[in-house]
Amino acid sequence: MKETIVVREPNDKEFEEVKKWVEKFWLDNDNMQKEQFRVLIYNNNLAAFGRLRINDDATELCTIGVLTKFQKKGIGMAMVRSLLSSVEKEAYLVTVIPKFFLKLGFEAVKQYPKSIQKKRDLCVTQYHVDTPYEVMKWTQN
Repeated sequence: MKETIVVREPNDKEFEEVKKWVEKFWLDNDNMQKEQFRVLIYNNNLAAFGRLRINDDATELCTIGVLTKFQKKGIGMAMVRSLLSSVEKEAYLVTVIPKFFLKLGFEAVKQYPKSIQKKRDLCVTQYHVDTPYEVMKWTQN
């Protein structure tokens, strides 16, 4: 059987499923809007999702998740690459898995726009994890 991968904006049913996974994975659920999201459909199944949030001062990749049964198969990389294909100049993200994003051309940064500082502050105060949060930046080549 040939594998099929499609990345697109979610339909209403898929967006409701994405919301459930966002809660399960404990991801940023602040002001979620369907048009900010893309879903990766693998063999007709929702496999991953991600969000591009356009702030006044920066583009942010956020709320990225791969459904459990599709993890460790390159689906996350494909999802992020697809999101980045829509970025004109640069994008930021706040993460606890910087090694994953290094492979995609991101670099850790210490200076970043105010909207990203606000996001980092939100993560540190609302999403307590054992690993420190890092801000990373990707720049279009």
